[in-house]
Amino acid sequence: MLRSCSPNGLRAFTSPFHLLSHLKATQAGPTSDDLFRDLLLARHIAPRYVETLLIVAFVPVLHGTVRRIAKQQVRLARSDITQQALTAFLQVLRSEPLSQRQSHFAFAISRAVKRQLFEWAGREGTAEGAPEGGQGWAAPELPRDDTMERHASLRHFLCRCIAKGALNEAELNLLIQIKLDGNTGEEIAESHSTTPNAVRQRMKRLLTKLRRLAGNHPRLSGE
Repeated sequence: MLRSCSPNGLRAFTSPFHLLSHLKATQAGPTSDDLFRDLLLARHIAPRYVETLLIVAFVPVLHGTVRRIAKQQVRLARSDITQQALTAFLQVLRSEPLSQRQSHFAFAISRAVKRQLFEWAGREGTAEGAPEGGQGWAAPELPRDDTMERHASLRHFLCRCIAKGALNEAELNLLIQIKLDGNTGEEIAESHSTTPNAVRQRMKRLLTKLRRLAGNHPRLSGE
């Protein structure tokens, strides 16, 4: 179907399985961006077909996020979380910001879906009430002034590392996924066809590299 009605970039793939394998192999690089751009264009021609393909491509991300929320929000049915994950995913695919995007599609889709899903779970968890024992959905604490200053220094440091080529896009994405989005090594390993230990070792090397680059800067010495 894609070969007969899609942009030229998609016509090189002989089957949906070939396309999905290529998406998995390219991960979040420039080739992946070209492919996502073509898929989003083709969605206007065959929306249900393309959306189904993308759902399959993002199954590891969706599964990992559903699993995390199910552990944190024990009163929410897993089937409800799964249904909401699919709804959020389709909303992101059909959103105006994504249609105007030119790069980093995989990262943007993944992060937007997670944000929507965790916000939904927070609202639903509050409506359901805290389970027995007081283990509810914990509201994040507001950062203190010194914490905000440290975060600003850290952002400046990372921007300088990227500008100088000391930190590449893949390393930055890994740092964001683990330290900001809270992904585990198991979830990242599952979505990249590797082992949790390989992810942990990669993160360990990255943190060692960042500490070396930061030198003796007192506000950048922590993780």
